[in-house]
Amino acid sequence: MKAIGVRRFGEPGELQDLELGKPEPGPGQIVVKVWACGLNPVDYKVRKGMVPLGFAFPLVPGYDISGTVEEVGPGVDAFAPGDEVYYSPELLPPGGYAEYNLADAGIVALKPVGLTHLEAAAVPLAGCTAWQGLFDRAGVEPGDVVLVHGGAGGVGSLAVQLAAWAGAEVLATAGADNLEYVEDLGASLVVDHAEEDFVEAVLEATQGRGVDCVLDCVGGETLLRSFQVLADGASVVTMVPENLGTLPLEGLAQAYFKNADVHFLFMQRRRETLDNLARLLERGYIEPRLEEVIAFDAARLAEAHRRLETGHGRGKLVVRVADA
Repeated sequence: MKAIGVRRFGEPGELQDLELGKPEPGPGQIVVKVWACGLNPVDYKVRKGMVPLGFAFPLVPGYDISGTVEEVGPGVDAFAPGDEVYYSPELLPPGGYAEYNLADAGIVALKPVGLTHLEAAAVPLAGCTAWQGLFDRAGVEPGDVVLVHGGAGGVGSLAVQLAAWAGAEVLATAGADNLEYVEDLGASLVVDHAEEDFVEAVLEATQGRGVDCVLDCVGGETLLRSFQVLADGASVVTMVPENLGTLPLEGLAQAYFKNADVHFLFMQRRRETLDNLARLLERGYIEPRLEEVIAFDAARLAEAHRRLETGHGRGKLVVRVADA
């Protein structure tokens, strides 16, 4: 089967065409024909060797898949060949930049009815991250005030929609080109992170009270300064591990005196979360936002990785692996 990946860690130009054997399912596993694969920042981090796990080469990234069940292994009764599914593959096995993918059936869910494969492939990793951060970790409830850093990105764009659906007031940060876009997603206030001080803007908007939840998709100094806008008993959830070691620990004192919960989120792959998202997607409460559809080509994927590394984007980039 055709796949695209790297034979060593490095720059985007290391991405190349690979010819790999088609996987065969073992007990509890399924083989999925990949129709579309969403791109995420973790793709380039894995390619560069920034994720400290035991990867083997050739390495095939791609951690959002929508496709059709091709084969099922012994003990799998939740799926049958022909079922349309979506999921986020585990990091270590070969990912979605390939014609077929092998996955444990327990992390796979039926694709939301009414979504194309391209749309469905924009959801799993970002959607599960946003859901687990807002609800499983922070316990966001109606009436809460939520601040989403990076509201225009893959995780941020779904987090804004999910928090608004849950009855929270949503504040967000974004670049100047994306202010109206994030407002359209459901944010009542969007702060231009380059031109405005989000601490001042958030405290003014909340009349000094602060927010009940910060969902941080940016990290670094943005995470540290977020402790200044917390209400009593607030939660902070960050999914950006880079630069944590360089942040001064005394900055945490502001969270301490607010009795805040601070969570470091590494998204867990669970069918339950995907099923929850599917119900909202099918009813139109949230929707995937696609920035561009990319051809299944090593050069185009390298270009997309370069864009991912800038940290600037609107919604998701999705690879059309096959023509449905």
